Amino acid sequence: MSNNVRIGDRVYLTHHMSHKGVVTEIFFRNVAAGIQSGPLSKQMFLKFISELDGQVIIAKRQDLRKDD
Repeated sequence: MSNNVRIGDRVYLTHHMSHKGVVTEIFFRNVAAGIQSGPLSKQMFLKFISELDGQVIIAKRQDLRKDD
């Protein structure tokens, strides 16, 4: 399974696996706090449309898995 997600890939939420959909947008947000030393980096977010109910869902990349 590939770790890279691109626009057009099917993904699902790891904590609510019935929310599956196609990625429509990938963007980054600034991180305001962290528990590690060093500079803070931006965090990746994905926007996709759920096939379950048609909602637009915005989620952190770490909370999504690519549906193969």
